Amino acid sequence: LDNIKMSASHWFSKSYTEAKKRFHESVNQLESLGHQVQRDSLSLDLVGPDGEDLTIDIAVLGSLTSNKLLLYTSGIHGVEGFAGSAIQLSVIDMLKNQKLIEDYCIIFVHIINPFGMAWHRRVNENNVDMNRNFINTHSGEPDGYKKIDKFLNPNTIPKKFELSFYIDGIKLILKYGFTNFKQWFAQGQYTRPSSLQYGGDKLQKGPKLLIDWLRNNLKETQMIFGIDLHTGLGKSGYDTILISDQIGEADYELLQNLYGSHIAPLDPNKGVGYHVTGDIHSGISAEFPSIKWLTITQEFGTYGPVTVFKNLRAENRWTQNNKLNDPLDIMKHWSRNNLLRTFNPDSRKWHESLIVRGKIVFNRAVEYLISID
Repeated sequence: LDNIKMSASHWFSKSYTEAKKRFHESVNQLESLGHQVQRDSLSLDLVGPDGEDLTIDIAVLGSLTSNKLLLYTSGIHGVEGFAGSAIQLSVIDMLKNQKLIEDYCIIFVHIINPFGMAWHRRVNENNVDMNRNFINTHSGEPDGYKKIDKFLNPNTIPKKFELSFYIDGIKLILKYGFTNFKQWFAQGQYTRPSSLQYGGDKLQKGPKLLIDWLRNNLKETQMIFGIDLHTGLGKSGYDTILISDQIGEADYELLQNLYGSHIAPLDPNKGVGYHVTGDIHSGISAEFPSIKWLTITQEFGTYGPVTVFKNLRAENRWTQNNKLNDPLDIMKHWSRNNLLRTFNPDSRKWHESLIVRGKIVFNRAVEYLISID
């Protein structure tokens, strides 16, 4: 068992630079084994802590002329990319021992938000939650956001322990209810650029580059199974398969047959999820209405919701209110490290759960694609 755990932890990189290097090396190995591979790197014209170029790296396995494909994405929420990259690396390694792909293809999109991963933030260089940015109209906010804004976004730097956090939080939850609080906070807002869950005032460079790439490459695609990898919601190590609450009945049954009790709708009244605006799957699928889409978010739990929220709040509070000028000094603050560990726990048991379940969910998607005409 220790060997399994060691091998699971092996896939987790210590930095964005290391993850990117390993991704390219793994894809090169697939090509050397005879797999058909196409690569692209979409540069954001930004650098990381070591001066490294920040890129969205894409590898296509198989031929884009096939009419069905698996779109496998990670790292839209920066720090969550450590886990997403690890799962992708383990999947690529698994594919080295399998036969060549013929009648479908796989698009690996490695780290959609490299800025967030490199600098240990969940958001991008403009404080934008990229999974709230894939939307045409960037305006408005949930009705209740203003009621909790002062609590969400204090204009002072955080302390490691604040009793007022718990007292004020409990008061708000008693007043408005936990479900309302969760939904107002998490949905996405487009009016407060320095506040939590900001979805941007326009489509960000990363999403635009990705959509343009897909436009250029999905010329013959008829069916896409999309899997987006995330961490943070739910019981530690357990993966919830989140699906849109707008999904049709037939697709819901299909996904339930594939993933069983792990399936949960994005509904605050029915589980760990919540309604979101501007998520990657609804945004991209709207760009390609002629393609049949089946999309899931594989969300691995880390810590309880209070801990996750507290650490998100502290990191944004630090980033918005510190008086430092050097981004490296800003990055060294305890709140950034806490955020990193909130979404990427340093736990062998957690690593093992992710790698095992990541492969299972990936393989079932592939089996489904192979089974359809």
